[in-house]
Amino acid sequence: MPRTAHRPLEVDEEKLVLQFPSLDRKAVGAFFTPAPLAERTLALALQHVGGGPLTVVDPSCGAGAFLTAASRLRPGVRLCGLELDPEVARLCQARVPEATVRAGDALRDGLEPLLATTPPEHQELWVGNPPYNGTSSVLKDPGTYARLRALLPLALMPGTSLRDDFAFFLLVAAHRLATRPGALAFITPASFLDAFMYAPLRQSLLETLSLREVVDLGPGAFAGTQVRTCITVWSSLPGPHPAPRFERRGIGTHFTPEPPEWRLAPTAPEASALDARWRQSGEPLTRLVPVSLPGVKTRFDELLVDADPERLLTRVKDFAATPEEALPEFAKAHGLPEELMPKLRALKAGPPLEVDASYVRPFYRYGGARHRGSVPPEARAYCYLDRRLVPRGDHRLRGPYDPHLGAVKLLFNVRELPLSAALLEDEGCVHDHRHARFAPLYVPQRLRDEGLGLTRSVKTRDELGPLVPNLSPQGLAWAERLGGPLPAFQALVRFLNGPEVQGIWAPAFGASRVVPVPLTEE
Repeated sequence: MPRTAHRPLEVDEEKLVLQFPSLDRKAVGAFFTPAPLAERTLALALQHVGGGPLTVVDPSCGAGAFLTAASRLRPGVRLCGLELDPEVARLCQARVPEATVRAGDALRDGLEPLLATTPPEHQELWVGNPPYNGTSSVLKDPGTYARLRALLPLALMPGTSLRDDFAFFLLVAAHRLATRPGALAFITPASFLDAFMYAPLRQSLLETLSLREVVDLGPGAFAGTQVRTCITVWSSLPGPHPAPRFERRGIGTHFTPEPPEWRLAPTAPEASALDARWRQSGEPLTRLVPVSLPGVKTRFDELLVDADPERLLTRVKDFAATPEEALPEFAKAHGLPEELMPKLRALKAGPPLEVDASYVRPFYRYGGARHRGSVPPEARAYCYLDRRLVPRGDHRLRGPYDPHLGAVKLLFNVRELPLSAALLEDEGCVHDHRHARFAPLYVPQRLRDEGLGLTRSVKTRDELGPLVPNLSPQGLAWAERLGGPLPAFQALVRFLNGPEVQGIWAPAFGASRVVPVPLTEE
Protein backbone atom coordinates (compact mmCIF):
# COMPACT_ATOMS: atom_id res chain seq x y z
CA MET A 1 0.00 0.00 0.00
CA PRO A 2 1.45 3.41 -0.91
CA ARG A 3 2.21 5.62 2.04
CA THR A 4 2.02 9.38 2.27
CA ALA A 5 5.37 11.09 2.69
CA HIS A 6 5.79 13.57 5.51
CA ARG A 7 8.54 14.85 7.77
CA PRO A 8 10.31 11.84 9.33
CA LEU A 9 9.83 11.25 13.04
CA GLU A 10 12.78 12.72 14.94
CA VAL A 11 14.56 10.10 17.05
CA ASP A 12 17.74 10.21 19.15
CA GLU A 13 19.69 7.32 17.61
CA GLU A 14 21.97 6.91 20.63
CA LYS A 15 19.00 6.39 22.97
CA LEU A 16 17.04 4.05 20.72
CA VAL A 17 18.51 0.91 22.24
CA LEU A 18 16.90 1.79 25.59
CA GLN A 19 13.50 1.22 23.99
CA PHE A 20 14.33 -2.44 23.32
CA PRO A 21 15.57 -4.08 26.52
CA SER A 22 14.99 -7.54 25.05
CA LEU A 23 17.34 -6.89 22.11
CA ASP A 24 20.64 -8.73 22.62
CA ARG A 25 22.88 -6.17 20.93
CA LYS A 26 26.06 -8.16 21.42
CA ALA A 27 24.58 -11.35 19.99
CA VAL A 28 23.22 -9.70 16.86
CA GLY A 29 25.85 -6.98 16.52
CA ALA A 30 23.23 -4.23 16.59
CA PHE A 31 24.38 -0.64 17.01
CA PHE A 32 22.06 2.17 15.94
CA THR A 33 23.79 4.61 13.60
CA PRO A 34 24.05 8.27 14.64
CA ALA A 35 22.10 10.46 12.21
CA PRO A 36 25.11 12.59 11.12
CA LEU A 37 27.04 9.44 10.23
CA ALA A 38 24.10 8.03 8.24
CA GLU A 39 23.79 11.31 6.34
CA ARG A 40 27.53 11.40 5.63
CA THR A 41 27.39 7.86 4.24
CA LEU A 42 24.38 8.70 2.05
CA ALA A 43 25.97 11.90 0.79
CA LEU A 44 29.08 9.98 -0.31
CA ALA A 45 27.03 7.30 -2.04
CA LEU A 46 24.61 9.63 -3.83
CA GLN A 47 27.53 11.15 -5.73
CA HIS A 48 27.87 7.84 -7.58
CA VAL A 49 24.30 7.06 -8.70
CA GLY A 50 23.33 10.02 -10.86
CA GLY A 51 19.92 11.70 -10.93
CA GLY A 52 17.63 9.04 -12.39
CA PRO A 53 15.00 6.87 -10.66
CA LEU A 54 16.44 5.36 -7.51
CA THR A 55 15.49 2.76 -4.90
CA VAL A 56 17.36 2.89 -1.61
CA VAL A 57 17.72 -0.51 0.09
CA ASP A 58 18.80 -0.91 3.71
CA PRO A 59 18.99 -4.68 4.44
CA SER A 60 19.49 -4.13 8.19
CA CYS A 61 17.55 -0.94 8.63
CA GLY A 62 17.18 -0.85 12.42
CA ALA A 63 15.05 2.13 13.38
CA GLY A 64 15.57 3.81 10.02
CA ALA A 65 18.60 6.12 10.32
CA PHE A 66 19.66 5.57 6.70
CA LEU A 67 16.14 5.62 5.27
CA THR A 68 15.52 8.88 7.11
CA ALA A 69 18.75 10.35 5.75
CA ALA A 70 17.85 9.25 2.22
CA SER A 71 14.43 10.92 2.42
CA ARG A 72 16.12 14.16 3.49
CA LEU A 73 18.97 14.16 0.98
CA ARG A 74 17.00 12.80 -2.00
CA PRO A 75 13.29 13.66 -1.54
CA GLY A 76 10.94 11.38 -3.45
CA VAL A 77 13.36 8.49 -3.63
CA ARG A 78 11.87 5.00 -3.24
CA LEU A 79 12.77 3.52 0.18
CA CYS A 80 12.94 -0.15 1.22
CA GLY A 81 14.11 -1.57 4.54
CA LEU A 82 14.41 -4.99 6.15
CA GLU A 83 14.88 -5.46 9.90
CA LEU A 84 15.40 -8.69 11.83
CA ASP A 85 13.55 -7.54 14.98
CA PRO A 86 9.80 -6.99 14.37
CA GLU A 87 9.48 -4.41 17.15
CA VAL A 88 12.33 -2.33 15.74
CA ALA A 89 10.85 -2.71 12.23
CA ARG A 90 7.55 -1.24 13.46
CA LEU A 91 9.36 1.78 14.88
CA CYS A 92 11.19 2.23 11.56
CA GLN A 93 7.91 2.11 9.66
CA ALA A 94 6.37 4.73 11.95
CA ARG A 95 9.43 6.90 11.63
CA VAL A 96 9.57 6.73 7.81
CA PRO A 97 5.97 6.11 6.69
CA GLU A 98 6.75 6.47 2.99
CA ALA A 99 9.19 3.53 3.14
CA THR A 100 8.36 -0.12 2.62
CA VAL A 101 9.67 -1.78 5.79
CA ARG A 102 9.42 -5.48 6.50
CA ALA A 103 10.59 -7.76 9.28
CA GLY A 104 12.84 -10.54 8.08
CA ASP A 105 16.35 -11.96 7.81
CA ALA A 106 18.38 -10.58 4.92
CA LEU A 107 20.69 -13.59 4.98
CA ARG A 108 17.88 -16.15 4.86
CA ASP A 109 15.75 -15.13 1.86
CA GLY A 110 14.03 -12.23 3.62
CA LEU A 111 15.17 -9.80 0.93
CA GLU A 112 13.69 -11.55 -2.12
CA PRO A 113 10.07 -10.33 -1.71
CA LEU A 114 11.32 -6.79 -1.04
CA LEU A 115 13.66 -6.67 -4.03
CA ALA A 116 11.07 -8.15 -6.37
CA THR A 117 9.15 -4.84 -6.21
CA THR A 118 12.03 -2.68 -7.52
CA PRO A 119 10.98 -1.12 -10.87
CA PRO A 120 13.31 -2.29 -13.65
CA GLU A 121 14.26 1.27 -14.63
CA HIS A 122 15.51 2.07 -11.10
CA GLN A 123 19.08 2.00 -9.94
CA GLU A 124 19.54 0.51 -6.46
CA LEU A 125 21.54 2.16 -3.70
CA TRP A 126 22.33 -0.27 -0.90
CA VAL A 127 23.19 1.47 2.36
CA GLY A 128 23.50 0.53 5.98
CA ASN A 129 25.45 -0.51 9.00
CA PRO A 130 25.18 -4.31 8.89
CA PRO A 131 25.85 -6.32 12.06
CA TYR A 132 29.45 -7.10 12.95
CA ASN A 133 29.37 -9.45 15.88
CA GLY A 134 32.45 -11.53 15.05
CA THR A 135 30.77 -14.89 14.59
CA SER A 136 27.56 -15.09 12.56
CA SER A 137 24.72 -17.42 13.48
CA VAL A 138 24.84 -18.46 9.82
CA LEU A 139 27.82 -20.68 10.71
CA LYS A 140 25.38 -22.98 12.52
CA ASP A 141 23.08 -23.17 9.47
CA PRO A 142 24.89 -25.33 6.89
CA GLY A 143 22.39 -24.71 4.09
CA THR A 144 22.44 -20.94 4.45
CA TYR A 145 26.20 -20.86 4.85
CA ALA A 146 26.70 -22.94 1.70
CA ARG A 147 24.46 -20.57 -0.29
CA LEU A 148 26.29 -17.49 0.97
CA ARG A 149 29.72 -19.09 0.64
CA ALA A 150 28.96 -19.69 -3.04
CA LEU A 151 28.85 -15.91 -3.50
CA LEU A 152 32.60 -15.82 -2.80
CA PRO A 153 34.13 -17.81 -5.68
CA LEU A 154 37.62 -17.81 -4.20
CA ALA A 155 39.51 -20.23 -1.99
CA LEU A 156 39.88 -19.28 1.66
CA MET A 157 43.61 -19.45 2.34
CA PRO A 158 44.87 -20.46 5.80
CA GLY A 159 44.40 -17.46 8.07
CA THR A 160 41.39 -16.15 6.12
CA SER A 161 37.75 -16.84 6.89
CA LEU A 162 34.16 -16.00 6.10
CA ARG A 163 32.33 -15.80 9.42
CA ASP A 164 31.09 -12.22 9.97
CA ASP A 165 27.58 -11.03 9.24
CA PHE A 166 28.83 -7.82 7.63
CA ALA A 167 30.87 -9.90 5.16
CA PHE A 168 27.78 -11.87 4.17
CA PHE A 169 25.81 -8.63 3.73
CA LEU A 170 28.54 -7.25 1.45
CA LEU A 171 28.44 -10.39 -0.68
CA VAL A 172 24.64 -10.35 -0.95
CA ALA A 173 24.62 -6.69 -1.99
CA ALA A 174 27.47 -7.14 -4.49
CA HIS A 175 25.76 -10.17 -6.02
CA ARG A 176 22.60 -8.13 -6.54
CA LEU A 177 24.42 -5.13 -8.00
CA ALA A 178 26.41 -7.33 -10.38
CA THR A 179 23.20 -7.67 -12.40
CA ARG A 180 21.86 -4.10 -12.26
CA PRO A 181 23.26 -0.55 -12.03
CA GLY A 182 23.65 1.06 -8.65
CA ALA A 183 25.93 1.57 -5.69
CA LEU A 184 26.72 0.18 -2.26
CA ALA A 185 27.73 2.15 0.85
CA PHE A 186 28.18 0.25 4.11
CA ILE A 187 29.69 1.08 7.47
CA THR A 188 31.83 -1.83 8.64
CA PRO A 189 34.70 -2.50 11.03
CA ALA A 190 37.88 -0.84 9.76
CA SER A 191 39.57 -4.25 9.91
CA PHE A 192 37.76 -4.93 6.64
CA LEU A 193 40.18 -2.51 4.97
CA ASP A 194 43.40 -4.38 5.69
CA ALA A 195 43.03 -7.46 7.90
CA PHE A 196 44.48 -10.54 6.22
CA MET A 197 41.42 -12.64 7.04
CA TYR A 198 39.28 -10.51 4.70
CA ALA A 199 41.68 -10.60 1.72
CA PRO A 200 39.49 -12.99 -0.35
CA LEU A 201 36.41 -10.88 0.41
CA ARG A 202 38.17 -7.70 -0.73
CA GLN A 203 39.44 -9.38 -3.89
CA SER A 204 35.97 -10.70 -4.74
CA LEU A 205 34.34 -7.30 -4.26
CA LEU A 206 37.01 -5.58 -6.35
CA GLU A 207 36.40 -8.08 -9.15
CA THR A 208 32.62 -7.51 -8.99
CA LEU A 209 32.24 -3.78 -8.32
CA SER A 210 34.21 -0.56 -8.67
CA LEU A 211 35.55 0.84 -5.38
CA ARG A 212 34.87 4.59 -5.27
CA GLU A 213 35.31 5.89 -1.72
CA VAL A 214 36.93 4.77 1.55
CA VAL A 215 36.63 6.74 4.78
CA ASP A 216 38.50 5.47 7.85
CA LEU A 217 36.34 6.76 10.72
CA GLY A 218 38.71 5.60 13.46
CA PRO A 219 37.40 4.62 16.91
CA GLY A 220 34.43 6.09 18.77
CA ALA A 221 31.94 6.62 15.94
CA PHE A 222 29.35 4.67 17.96
CA ALA A 223 28.48 5.36 21.58
CA GLY A 224 29.68 2.77 24.06
CA THR A 225 32.27 1.18 21.80
CA GLN A 226 35.81 1.97 20.67
CA VAL A 227 35.76 -0.31 17.63
CA ARG A 228 37.36 1.32 14.59
CA THR A 229 34.91 1.68 11.72
CA CYS A 230 34.96 2.77 8.11
CA ILE A 231 32.73 3.65 5.16
CA THR A 232 33.28 2.02 1.79
CA VAL A 233 31.36 3.05 -1.34
CA TRP A 234 31.19 0.77 -4.37
CA SER A 235 29.53 1.21 -7.77
CA SER A 236 28.26 -1.15 -10.47
CA LEU A 237 27.84 1.63 -13.03
CA PRO A 238 29.91 1.24 -16.21
CA GLY A 239 33.33 2.92 -16.18
CA PRO A 240 35.96 4.05 -16.59
CA HIS A 241 36.30 5.37 -13.06
CA PRO A 242 39.08 7.32 -11.36
CA ALA A 243 41.17 5.62 -8.70
CA PRO A 244 39.25 5.28 -5.41
CA ARG A 245 39.58 8.05 -2.87
CA PHE A 246 40.76 7.33 0.68
CA GLU A 247 40.14 9.70 3.59
CA ARG A 248 41.43 9.63 7.16
CA ARG A 249 41.19 12.50 9.64
CA GLY A 250 39.92 14.79 6.91
CA ILE A 251 42.88 14.21 4.58
CA GLY A 252 42.10 12.57 1.24
CA THR A 253 44.23 10.85 -1.38
CA HIS A 254 43.74 8.45 -4.28
CA PHE A 255 45.17 4.93 -4.39
CA THR A 256 44.95 1.59 -6.19
CA PRO A 257 44.41 -1.70 -4.28
CA GLU A 258 47.16 -4.20 -5.02
CA PRO A 259 47.59 -7.96 -4.65
CA PRO A 260 48.02 -10.18 -2.79
CA GLU A 261 46.21 -8.61 0.19
CA TRP A 262 44.08 -6.11 -1.82
CA ARG A 263 44.22 -3.60 1.04
CA LEU A 264 41.62 -0.83 0.73
CA ALA A 265 44.04 1.86 1.86
CA PRO A 266 47.11 3.55 0.39
CA THR A 267 50.54 2.19 1.23
CA ALA A 268 53.33 4.57 2.22
CA PRO A 269 56.26 4.23 -0.21
CA GLU A 270 58.74 4.02 2.66
CA ALA A 271 56.83 1.03 4.08
CA SER A 272 56.96 -0.78 0.74
CA ALA A 273 60.67 -0.10 0.44
CA LEU A 274 61.33 -1.36 3.95
CA ASP A 275 59.27 -4.50 3.38
CA ALA A 276 61.15 -5.29 0.15
CA ARG A 277 64.56 -4.73 1.76
CA TRP A 278 63.77 -6.91 4.76
CA ARG A 279 62.44 -9.73 2.58
CA GLN A 280 65.60 -9.68 0.52
CA SER A 281 67.88 -9.93 3.55
CA GLY A 282 65.83 -12.17 5.84
CA GLU A 283 62.69 -14.27 6.14
CA PRO A 284 59.19 -14.01 7.63
CA LEU A 285 58.99 -14.29 11.41
CA THR A 286 56.90 -17.47 11.36
CA ARG A 287 59.45 -19.17 9.09
CA LEU A 288 62.40 -17.91 11.10
CA VAL A 289 60.79 -19.27 14.29
CA PRO A 290 59.14 -22.48 13.00
CA VAL A 291 57.21 -23.64 16.08
CA SER A 292 54.69 -21.35 17.76
CA LEU A 293 51.24 -21.86 19.22
CA PRO A 294 48.32 -19.65 20.27
CA GLY A 295 48.04 -18.82 23.94
CA VAL A 296 45.97 -20.88 26.36
CA LYS A 297 42.24 -20.25 26.49
CA THR A 298 40.62 -22.09 29.42
CA ARG A 299 37.09 -20.89 28.47
CA PHE A 300 36.27 -21.07 32.20
CA ASP A 301 38.71 -18.79 34.05
CA GLU A 302 36.27 -18.45 36.95
CA LEU A 303 36.89 -22.12 37.81
CA LEU A 304 40.32 -22.79 36.34
CA VAL A 305 42.36 -19.63 36.99
CA ASP A 306 43.33 -17.93 40.26
CA ALA A 307 46.03 -15.66 41.63
CA ASP A 308 46.60 -18.15 44.48
CA PRO A 309 47.67 -21.69 43.46
CA GLU A 310 46.52 -23.28 46.70
CA ARG A 311 43.08 -21.68 46.43
CA LEU A 312 42.88 -22.83 42.82
CA LEU A 313 43.74 -26.42 43.68
CA THR A 314 41.26 -26.42 46.58
CA ARG A 315 38.49 -25.14 44.29
CA VAL A 316 39.17 -27.80 41.66
CA LYS A 317 39.27 -30.53 44.31
CA ASP A 318 35.98 -29.31 45.74
CA PHE A 319 34.47 -29.32 42.26
CA ALA A 320 35.65 -32.89 41.64
CA ALA A 321 34.17 -34.04 44.96
CA THR A 322 30.84 -32.26 44.52
CA PRO A 323 27.92 -34.32 43.13
CA GLU A 324 25.97 -32.66 40.34
CA GLU A 325 22.94 -31.98 42.51
CA ALA A 326 25.13 -30.02 44.94
CA LEU A 327 26.74 -27.79 42.33
CA PRO A 328 24.66 -24.72 43.31
CA GLU A 329 26.11 -24.90 46.82
CA PHE A 330 29.62 -25.34 45.38
CA ALA A 331 29.17 -22.31 43.14
CA LYS A 332 27.92 -20.19 46.03
CA ALA A 333 30.77 -21.26 48.30
CA HIS A 334 33.35 -20.27 45.69
CA GLY A 335 31.69 -17.08 44.49
CA LEU A 336 30.74 -18.37 41.04
CA PRO A 337 27.71 -16.59 39.54
CA GLU A 338 24.55 -18.56 38.84
CA GLU A 339 24.81 -18.10 35.07
CA LEU A 340 27.87 -20.40 35.11
CA MET A 341 25.84 -23.39 36.28
CA PRO A 342 25.38 -24.87 32.77
CA LYS A 343 29.16 -24.87 32.27
CA LEU A 344 29.72 -26.52 35.64
CA ARG A 345 27.15 -29.23 34.86
CA ALA A 346 28.71 -29.82 31.43
CA LEU A 347 32.12 -30.45 33.01
CA LYS A 348 30.55 -33.03 35.31
CA ALA A 349 29.68 -35.27 32.36
CA GLY A 350 31.72 -38.43 32.05
CA PRO A 351 33.75 -40.39 34.61
CA PRO A 352 34.76 -38.86 37.95
CA LEU A 353 37.43 -36.18 37.69
CA GLU A 354 40.84 -37.11 39.09
CA VAL A 355 42.67 -34.05 40.37
CA ASP A 356 46.42 -33.84 39.84
CA ALA A 357 48.37 -31.09 41.62
CA SER A 358 50.94 -31.07 38.79
CA TYR A 359 48.26 -29.62 36.51
CA VAL A 360 48.50 -26.31 38.37
CA ARG A 361 50.72 -24.14 36.18
CA PRO A 362 51.87 -20.52 36.25
CA PHE A 363 49.59 -18.58 33.89
CA TYR A 364 50.85 -15.29 32.50
CA ARG A 365 48.21 -12.79 31.43
CA TYR A 366 50.21 -11.34 28.57
CA GLY A 367 48.87 -7.90 27.70
CA GLY A 368 50.28 -7.45 24.21
CA ALA A 369 51.40 -3.86 23.64
CA ARG A 370 51.02 -3.15 27.39
CA HIS A 371 53.80 -5.66 28.02
CA ARG A 372 56.30 -4.82 25.31
CA GLY A 373 59.69 -6.33 26.02
CA SER A 374 58.81 -8.41 29.09
CA VAL A 375 55.88 -9.67 31.12
CA PRO A 376 55.70 -8.02 34.56
CA PRO A 377 55.48 -10.19 37.71
CA GLU A 378 52.00 -8.88 38.52
CA ALA A 379 50.69 -10.51 35.31
CA ARG A 380 51.29 -13.97 36.79
CA ALA A 381 48.35 -16.06 37.95
CA TYR A 382 47.83 -19.85 37.97
CA CYS A 383 45.69 -22.15 35.87
CA TYR A 384 44.60 -25.76 36.19
CA LEU A 385 45.64 -27.20 32.81
CA ASP A 386 43.64 -30.39 32.30
CA ARG A 387 42.84 -31.65 28.79
CA ARG A 388 39.43 -32.80 29.97
CA LEU A 389 38.42 -29.43 31.45
CA VAL A 390 39.80 -27.19 28.68
CA PRO A 391 37.92 -27.93 25.43
CA ARG A 392 38.84 -27.75 21.72
CA GLY A 393 42.55 -28.22 22.27
CA ASP A 394 42.78 -24.75 23.80
CA HIS A 395 45.15 -26.17 26.43
CA ARG A 396 47.72 -26.28 23.55
CA LEU A 397 49.07 -29.64 24.66
CA ARG A 398 49.92 -31.56 21.48
CA GLY A 399 49.97 -35.34 21.87
CA PRO A 400 52.97 -36.18 24.07
CA TYR A 401 54.43 -32.70 23.60
CA ASP A 402 54.01 -30.10 26.33
CA PRO A 403 54.96 -26.72 24.81
CA HIS A 404 54.53 -24.92 28.13
CA LEU A 405 57.66 -26.50 29.60
CA GLY A 406 60.83 -24.48 29.28
CA ALA A 407 61.64 -21.16 30.87
CA VAL A 408 62.13 -18.96 27.78
CA LYS A 409 59.40 -18.11 25.28
CA LEU A 410 59.03 -15.45 22.61
CA LEU A 411 55.57 -13.85 22.77
CA PHE A 412 54.36 -12.09 19.65
CA ASN A 413 51.36 -11.55 17.40
CA VAL A 414 50.98 -11.59 13.63
CA ARG A 415 48.48 -9.88 11.35
CA GLU A 416 46.95 -8.09 14.31
CA LEU A 417 47.52 -4.50 15.39
CA PRO A 418 49.20 -3.30 17.47
CA LEU A 419 52.18 -5.55 16.81
CA SER A 420 54.24 -6.26 19.90
CA ALA A 421 56.67 -8.77 21.34
CA ALA A 422 57.98 -9.81 24.72
CA LEU A 423 60.34 -12.38 26.17
CA LEU A 424 58.99 -14.56 28.98
CA GLU A 425 61.84 -16.04 31.00
CA ASP A 426 59.79 -18.06 33.49
CA GLU A 427 58.20 -21.44 32.91
CA GLY A 428 54.43 -21.40 32.52
CA CYS A 429 51.45 -20.93 30.24
CA VAL A 430 50.60 -17.78 28.32
CA HIS A 431 47.10 -16.30 28.09
CA ASP A 432 45.52 -16.07 24.63
CA HIS A 433 45.58 -12.30 24.18
CA ARG A 434 44.41 -10.89 20.82
CA HIS A 435 45.85 -13.69 18.70
CA ALA A 436 49.11 -13.74 20.64
CA ARG A 437 51.43 -16.67 20.02
CA PHE A 438 54.24 -18.15 22.08
CA ALA A 439 57.37 -19.79 20.72
CA PRO A 440 59.58 -21.84 23.07
CA LEU A 441 63.29 -21.15 22.76
CA TYR A 442 63.97 -24.88 22.48
CA VAL A 443 61.68 -27.46 20.84
CA PRO A 444 61.97 -31.14 19.88
CA GLN A 445 64.02 -31.48 16.71
CA ARG A 446 61.43 -33.33 14.66
CA LEU A 447 58.76 -30.74 15.48
CA ARG A 448 61.05 -27.96 14.30
CA ASP A 449 61.90 -29.80 11.09
CA GLU A 450 58.59 -31.54 10.30
CA GLY A 451 55.93 -29.38 11.97
CA LEU A 452 53.41 -29.72 14.79
CA GLY A 453 51.26 -32.09 12.74
CA LEU A 454 53.71 -34.82 13.71
CA THR A 455 52.21 -34.89 17.21
CA ARG A 456 49.09 -36.59 15.82
CA SER A 457 51.00 -39.78 14.98
CA VAL A 458 53.66 -40.18 17.69
CA LYS A 459 52.99 -41.83 21.04
CA THR A 460 55.93 -40.81 23.20
CA ARG A 461 57.96 -37.68 23.77
CA ASP A 462 61.18 -39.53 22.88
CA GLU A 463 59.95 -40.04 19.32
CA LEU A 464 60.09 -36.27 18.80
CA GLY A 465 63.86 -36.09 19.23
CA PRO A 466 66.18 -33.98 21.38
CA LEU A 467 65.60 -30.31 22.16
CA VAL A 468 67.11 -27.91 19.64
CA PRO A 469 66.90 -24.13 19.09
CA ASN A 470 63.54 -23.08 17.64
CA LEU A 471 65.09 -21.39 14.60
CA SER A 472 65.27 -22.04 10.86
CA PRO A 473 68.60 -22.89 9.19
CA GLN A 474 69.07 -19.21 8.31
CA GLY A 475 68.03 -18.32 11.85
CA LEU A 476 70.61 -20.68 13.34
CA ALA A 477 73.39 -19.06 11.33
CA TRP A 478 72.13 -15.61 12.39
CA ALA A 479 71.96 -16.72 16.05
CA GLU A 480 75.54 -18.00 15.89
CA ARG A 481 76.70 -14.56 14.77
CA LEU A 482 74.76 -12.93 17.63
CA GLY A 483 76.07 -15.26 20.32
CA GLY A 484 73.39 -17.98 20.53
CA PRO A 485 69.62 -18.67 20.45
CA LEU A 486 68.79 -16.50 23.48
CA PRO A 487 70.48 -13.37 22.06
CA ALA A 488 68.61 -14.07 18.80
CA PHE A 489 65.23 -14.12 20.62
CA GLN A 490 66.22 -10.96 22.47
CA ALA A 491 67.10 -9.32 19.15
CA LEU A 492 63.70 -10.31 17.76
CA VAL A 493 61.94 -8.59 20.66
CA ARG A 494 63.94 -5.40 20.08
CA PHE A 495 63.28 -5.50 16.34
CA LEU A 496 59.53 -6.10 16.61
CA ASN A 497 59.14 -3.31 19.17
CA GLY A 498 61.52 -1.01 17.33
CA PRO A 499 60.71 2.25 15.57
CA GLU A 500 60.94 0.97 11.98
CA VAL A 501 58.44 -1.84 12.57
CA GLN A 502 56.14 0.19 14.78
CA GLY A 503 56.29 3.53 12.97
CA ILE A 504 56.66 2.55 9.31
CA TRP A 505 56.03 -1.11 8.52
CA ALA A 506 53.17 -1.99 10.89
CA PRO A 507 50.80 0.88 9.95
CA ALA A 508 50.94 -0.32 6.35
CA PHE A 509 51.26 -4.10 6.62
CA GLY A 510 50.83 -5.11 10.26
CA ALA A 511 47.26 -6.38 9.82
CA SER A 512 47.83 -8.21 6.54
CA ARG A 513 51.38 -9.62 6.46
CA VAL A 514 53.84 -11.53 8.61
CA VAL A 515 56.73 -9.20 9.33
CA PRO A 516 59.96 -10.12 7.49
CA VAL A 517 62.99 -10.11 9.78
CA PRO A 518 66.30 -8.91 8.31
CA LEU A 519 68.97 -11.37 9.43
CA THR A 520 71.78 -8.89 9.93
CA GLU A 521 73.92 -8.22 12.95
CA GLU A 522 72.53 -5.45 15.12
